[in-house]
Amino acid sequence: MSLMRNLYMERINESHEKGRISDEILKSFYDRLPLLERAVTAVENASGLPYPMIVFDPTLMLLKYPTTFSETIIYASTGIEKLDGTYQLYVQVSLPFLLYAGEDTLKACLAHEFLHYVFITIILSKKAFSTLSGERLDSPEVHMAYDDTHIVVPEEWLTDAGLVNLIKVNFNPVISDKALEADVKSRWIDAQLPVRQISADESGISIPILEVSKIPLDQSIIRLSKAKSK
Repeated sequence: MSLMRNLYMERINESHEKGRISDEILKSFYDRLPLLERAVTAVENASGLPYPMIVFDPTLMLLKYPTTFSETIIYASTGIEKLDGTYQLYVQVSLPFLLYAGEDTLKACLAHEFLHYVFITIILSKKAFSTLSGERLDSPEVHMAYDDTHIVVPEEWLTDAGLVNLIKVNFNPVISDKALEADVKSRWIDAQLPVRQISADESGISIPILEVSKIPLDQSIIRLSKAKSK
C-alpha cells in the first residue's frame, strides 16, 4: 500500500474499538488493502490523474425505495462530507464490499466511482449545483437513470480499454455480481454485522451553500476538462 495514499480509516478502527466488527474482520480489512491499491493504481495509470480520498464505511448501506418498497445495496459511492474540519469530495467504499468483491469487480467499481468523482468536480467548478441535486431516487429505475447520467464518458477519461470494458461488464448501470450478493448476504447481513438503511433523500449530495466554494477541487481535472471541450 502506498504510504502517500489518502485513506480515511477512522470509522473502521472506531467500529472495531466499539466491538461492532471483530479482530478477524479488521485483519481481513488490512489484508485486502493491497488489492485495493492495485485497483486504484490501475485507474490512476489509465487516467493520468490522482485518485481522490477513499473513505471506508464499516456498515453496509441499503437504499430503500418508497414507491416500490424494495431496496438496493450501495457498495460504494461518491460524496461530499466534512472530514477533519473541512468539506471534501471523496469516494466511499463499504467494508463488506472490499472484503468480498473479486478483483475485477473491485477495479471496475473504483473506476466507475472515479468517473463520478470527475463529473462532480467539473460540475462544482462550473457552480452548476442544481445538476447534482437531480431527481429524487424514489425507484430503482430513477436511481439507475441518475447514476447513468451523472458520470463522465469512460472512453474520454480512461486510456485502458480493458478497464473500460470491466466497467461495462460489471455495471448495468449498478453492480451486477451474484456471487458478491450471496457472500454479502450470508457473511454480513445474516451474521448481523452493521447494516444501515438510508432513504432516497439521504442518498443525495447535500452541501451547505456557504461551504461550496471552500471544497478543494482537483485543478488537473478542471484543466483537462476544458482542454477536452475545445
